[in-house]
Amino acid sequence: MPVAFPNNPSEFCITDVGSTTTKAFLFQKRDTWRIFHREAATTVEKPDEDVTIGVTEALRALAEESGSQLIKDGVPAIPYLSTSSAGGGLAMVVTGLMRSVTSYSAERVALGAGAIVLDVIAMDDGRTPYEKVQALMRLRPDMVLLAGGFDGDALSGPVFLAELICEAGLRPKLSREAHLPVVFAGNKHARHLVADTLGDRFMFHPVANIRPSSEIEDLDPARTAIHDLFMDHVMSQAPGYERLVSWVSAPILPTPAAFARILEIASRELRRKILAIDIGGATTDVFTAENGTVFRTVSANLGMSYSVLNVARTAGISAIRELLQNGMSDRELWDRIGDKYLQPTCLPTDETGVRVEWATAAVAIREAVRDHQRVRAGISLSRGKEELTIRGLLDRGGGKQHETGEVFKLDEYDLVIGSGGILSHSPREAAVTMMIDALRPRESVTLAVDSAFVFPHLGVLSVLNPELALQLFQELGLVRLGTVAEVRTERASIDARSAVPPARERRAAARERIERGVIRLRRELAVPGDLFVRNGASVKADTLIARSTRLFRRPFFLEIARVLGIPPEEVPACVLKKTGDTVEREDLVARHKVSLIKTKEYRSPVAGVVERLLPSGTLVIREKPESAAARAVIQVAQDLAVHPDQIRPYVKVEVGQSVERGQVVASFLRPGTVRRSCAPLRGKVKEINYDYGLINIEPLREELEVRAWMPGTVEALTDRGCTVSGRGIRMEGVWGLGGEISGRLALGAPESGSVLVTDFADRETLETVADRGGRGLITAGLHLADVLEIDPGYTIVVTEGFDRRAMDPGLKQELERNVGRVVLLDGTTELRVGVRRPIMILPEED
Repeated sequence: MPVAFPNNPSEFCITDVGSTTTKAFLFQKRDTWRIFHREAATTVEKPDEDVTIGVTEALRALAEESGSQLIKDGVPAIPYLSTSSAGGGLAMVVTGLMRSVTSYSAERVALGAGAIVLDVIAMDDGRTPYEKVQALMRLRPDMVLLAGGFDGDALSGPVFLAELICEAGLRPKLSREAHLPVVFAGNKHARHLVADTLGDRFMFHPVANIRPSSEIEDLDPARTAIHDLFMDHVMSQAPGYERLVSWVSAPILPTPAAFARILEIASRELRRKILAIDIGGATTDVFTAENGTVFRTVSANLGMSYSVLNVARTAGISAIRELLQNGMSDRELWDRIGDKYLQPTCLPTDETGVRVEWATAAVAIREAVRDHQRVRAGISLSRGKEELTIRGLLDRGGGKQHETGEVFKLDEYDLVIGSGGILSHSPREAAVTMMIDALRPRESVTLAVDSAFVFPHLGVLSVLNPELALQLFQELGLVRLGTVAEVRTERASIDARSAVPPARERRAAARERIERGVIRLRRELAVPGDLFVRNGASVKADTLIARSTRLFRRPFFLEIARVLGIPPEEVPACVLKKTGDTVEREDLVARHKVSLIKTKEYRSPVAGVVERLLPSGTLVIREKPESAAARAVIQVAQDLAVHPDQIRPYVKVEVGQSVERGQVVASFLRPGTVRRSCAPLRGKVKEINYDYGLINIEPLREELEVRAWMPGTVEALTDRGCTVSGRGIRMEGVWGLGGEISGRLALGAPESGSVLVTDFADRETLETVADRGGRGLITAGLHLADVLEIDPGYTIVVTEGFDRRAMDPGLKQELERNVGRVVLLDGTTELRVGVRRPIMILPEED
């Protein structure tokens, strides 16, 4: 049982379990209140997948400093409270029918609720259904917001999106046994159909439609639901969370919610317009508060550890370099930022590293406050899936710049508060400079900092004792630095050497970097398919494990009872088609005899196969599969009444783009004249012939395959594939790029089809491997800037980090000893919760 929290406490502990660091405070009252502060790494990764381990380490450090007994029998011995963002914040995927309409509103709901929007998946986003399923599986959201359709519109779109969610088999990333929340905020008439589709595999939570009509937007019900579900069902998935709950004297609050609570109280007391920035490892939260009203946004992938690389990508590397003023090259700066990304919990070890973090923080704050202002103005700021990985940097050329001449200046607020480790723990002069560099506030604006990142702690305290929380906020939390005019400091004069933190003891690796013996790999499709192996069978690297050829045909819902004006129970007698029947467009599917001389009929608006009749009197027809051999030729020039060689400016699609049936592929708009050319089927643009004025559309049929990749024996068959078990040597890198490949290990010069091993890969080496047809590269280090400037086109595994490095002697010896052998490489790298590092496998040869 937790220690009860007294009405007039004299000693208590509060922790904030962050995505990177667990921050613990001991509050003690003698004559006056004083605080002790210690930190430990948050333990959500192997081998310590239990947040209470990090909490215990932090409390023990506090006990050693204060001399108080804080732990007894492995649990807190004094009143204890906590906040948490151990999962890196609320990560969501937004889905909708039209990216420009419903998806846009849904995205604003999620952002306004403080969620990290990982991706916006829309029916018209240009991706095939399978690509949408892959995106859902890869992103592993904590929650899905499913929107789409005005009330009274067609029902098929929301249900089809629900079917894709089911295909992805989503589970909470921190608890595979739990159910993923799905907030449905679409066409209210589709609500029961979406619920039936999702079944009991998801936590279905319907709310009012965010776009009940084209003129009305209703965001608050969905926003409230997202917040409540996060607190009740998502936050609790962090490993060890249930044990942590048993220790605390009050419910655990999400870190940003606790932060907002103390700002709510403070804004009423201070009577100031407050802008507060909480910069963390994965995200940066921005709050605006006035008279007790708080608005919060979270900027996904703008942070100082897991998201530091995206700060440079979003603002451009030059934005950070300009604040350094030390002559550092872009190449060196990219390497330093890249290494922070690879080792997110490591602290800078020299003065230059400290200054790089200060400059990066200023840029992150600037971008996050821009995001906040855009959301308040109703502007979408989605960054999309491609910006979550270094591969996204390759696609974007290493970072973007804001429009030339765009000046960011803050004018609305008179008190700016900085919080988060980088602002709270840096010298006050450095914190001032970061905020001024980021926001360029008026000379009269007052700057302040959270003394030691204690605001969330005081926020959760306010649940039990708001008067004490406000008192500690004034006495110990808020440090007023002065107005901008009073505290402006020359950047170069700040002593960064004193800010270099003491070396933190690094946690032992989760496992040895070299493992020998049995290796098991899951080899599965994203969706069920046909299997070509059996249990116990021997497989080679290129053995086909499973294949799926899918059309992802949409369901259509014919509301016969409503259209014919009859009770649902009378519909079966009126339906002229039975389950399994083929239906063409305009086929008669139901007839109701109103009187001796009057009959009502219902004709199908879609070609397909009758799937079932629902109790509500709705007939479900699955759209007709297109013939694989059929290809539609659209006479664009004829449709637009222009010469064939004049169609180019009117074409709205590109080769390779997926299109829906009825989608406009070309349009001619002139005053008084509107002509359109539409796709007659759902498919992919195969060819645009500008000589003859034609567009060829081939039916959308997706063929998916998975092969063994590693020689071995088949185990544990599923409807998606199997496990392949083999013997060999498995090695792990720190960062990689590219997917699964195989090739023979080579030293010195790369050869066609080989995998080159080298201590350091400069730009010339990267280009030579590509020019000579190399399949892959294993290197101790490389310059991140070189990778950003050229797309290598092959798989890379980096074993140590960016810049010049010496390879781990054990890895190097193992690789050199096996030159000429086949090696398997997978460069896939994910560095948030559920860390995945690139791998190298030397399969045992026969």
